Amino acid sequence: MEKINEYELIISPGKIPVWRRIIASALLTLVLYYLYLASTFFYYLGFTEKAFYGLAGVIKLITFPLVSIVSLCLTKTILIDIDKNKLISRFQLGPFSKDVLSEIPELEYVVGPFSKDVLSEIPELEYVAVFLNSKDVFEVNLWYKNNRHYQMYQFDEKAQAFNLAKLTSTKLNIELLDATVKGDFQWIDKTKL
Repeated sequence: MEKINEYELIISPGKIPVWRRIIASALLTLVLYYLYLASTFFYYLGFTEKAFYGLAGVIKLITFPLVSIVSLCLTKTILIDIDKNKLISRFQLGPFSKDVLSEIPELEYVVGPFSKDVLSEIPELEYVAVFLNSKDVFEVNLWYKNNRHYQMYQFDEKAQAFNLAKLTSTKLNIELLDATVKGDFQWIDKTKL
């Protein structure tokens, strides 16, 4: 079992907002109702051509709600362990798949025990940068050698992005770059934020 204190830096999205949980729950109820309808097609019509057409219609109907449920409930947690040279991107849909997350009391999830870890070695980190992308969203990226980067998170507000960047920069002891103005990149003194 992984322990929280193994990691120098854990970046988690925190609680899923109530409005997202309500919408995901309503969509899940809709999907279950449509699956009930599909089962009644076969119960009343048997394995006929009409029943299979009805099933095809139900599959079309539940595709959008299922994709919406996943997008509303999917979370990404980043775990960095400098000593063991590993960076884990944990994509999770539900509360029960990893014991490490159960030790973080402020995390709440909505649906099912599904998780996928993407493990990579930590390259030689150079700096963390905040920049404004073409969609007017602030991205926080970890940059490493050969001008490559790892996209951590996106924020709508500049202050939130800089809070994460400052925390990351401090914990990993790397530089902080403000790249929010195109063509005017500035190195930031972490003590002034």
